[in-house]
Amino acid sequence: MQSIKKYIILIIGFLFLMNNCAYSQNYSDRIYIIGNDFDTKSFTKSEIASIFKGKINNWNNGNRVTIVLILNEDEYSSHATKTIYNKTVNAVKKYWLGLVFQGRFEAPVFVNTNDEVLAVIKRNKGSIGILVDYNKNIDPKLTLNIDD
Repeated sequence: MQSIKKYIILIIGFLFLMNNCAYSQNYSDRIYIIGNDFDTKSFTKSEIASIFKGKINNWNNGNRVTIVLILNEDEYSSHATKTIYNKTVNAVKKYWLGLVFQGRFEAPVFVNTNDEVLAVIKRNKGSIGILVDYNKNIDPKLTLNIDD
């Protein structure tokens, strides 16, 4: 009986460690940041926020930054915009409209689903996007490490 308790405690400890490792690669418990072909695979949350706010136009390797966003009027988009931008979906649309008309950044690629985000990311070098509540496998080449 004693060995069974030790075995169960060991399994619970292992699962806890695995959960923390998986979490360290996510932006939050619901948001996963993915990207294609740029110079680094590790970012802080503040660097991610700067990228998604259009403060970086080009990566160090020369690829142009292409932002891919889902900005529907749904709970997933609302969660992403609140987490990354601290704004509503409509406020983020207005934010990007202002940046584009000022000529400071090209408009993001707007899509409707997580699968569309993945498809655009795979096709475009230098692209970065947000997946919300995505539970399918992601190509390891597209995953980024997000540090606090």
